[in-house]
Amino acid sequence: MKSMQRVFLIGIVTALLFAGFSVTVVAGSDLIILHTNDIHGRIEMDEGLLGMPYIASIIEDYRERYDHVLVMDAGDTIHGRPITNTLYGESAVNTMNAAGYDIMVPGNHDFNFGYERLLELEEEMEFDLIAANVFKEGELLFNPYVIREVGEYKIGVFGLATPDTYSTTHPDNIVGIEFGDMAEAAEKYVNILRNDYEVDLVVALGHVGFGRNYHSPDVAQEVEGIDLFVDGHSHHRLPEGEWHYGTLFVQAYEYTKYLGRVQIDLSGEEPVMEASLLSPDDVEHLEPSQELIKLLEEARDEARAKMLGL
Repeated sequence: MKSMQRVFLIGIVTALLFAGFSVTVVAGSDLIILHTNDIHGRIEMDEGLLGMPYIASIIEDYRERYDHVLVMDAGDTIHGRPITNTLYGESAVNTMNAAGYDIMVPGNHDFNFGYERLLELEEEMEFDLIAANVFKEGELLFNPYVIREVGEYKIGVFGLATPDTYSTTHPDNIVGIEFGDMAEAAEKYVNILRNDYEVDLVVALGHVGFGRNYHSPDVAQEVEGIDLFVDGHSHHRLPEGEWHYGTLFVQAYEYTKYLGRVQIDLSGEEPVMEASLLSPDDVEHLEPSQELIKLLEEARDEARAKMLGL
């Protein structure tokens, strides 16, 4: 049956191509990746923003409809608004836990409370915080990668944190921290994931971006074998992603204005991927999570009390 479906699909695609259409087809949904980046503390709902209550509802909806859903954040999340800054990032982590995030890479502003505080928050995270190029005294500060099983497939995800952090957070926040060469780290861990674990999909989760100092496609140019690069830092809006050097790059703009979505079919020799963005208008049929609304109310009360010295 599976082979018949594939033949039928190929026939449709061939007919469309001869008719002059350009098509991208994802035959199955072996994996859905939902992703955010550069939230900068915008965890509350607001005009034009999803906020964590809607993100949580979208995640729940997708997990009800699909067997395998991974939720990733590409950094610059825990700092940026009074509700996060007053509580030193704890409110952001609590809402991400409740929403059901799986993996995060630290952005430059996630070090704004100091790397020690980030390590404290890591203990509270019910998701993995990964970075393959962040060192303290020659030792990795975080786990470099994670392996997730998706049905019969294995997914390898490694993290990359931008060396821009040297100049975009206060130096006191990263005393003794080294941000290593990203291409070197990528090459090392792509080899480990491909050869030692024989994964079916390699994902780079990076806070790198399309910047002047550091350009994430440069990593894919130097390192073969990265299928998908879930990116952040440069606040790009990529409605369908962009392909560079055989790697699909995705970003979901900023501030929860969108939630990124990548649908992946792993049944062929190479993964087939289709990227899109979900806006608040796209999820009007969903109700915001009442659990997250309550969490935010409690966080606002706690932040207000701290600001008033109560």
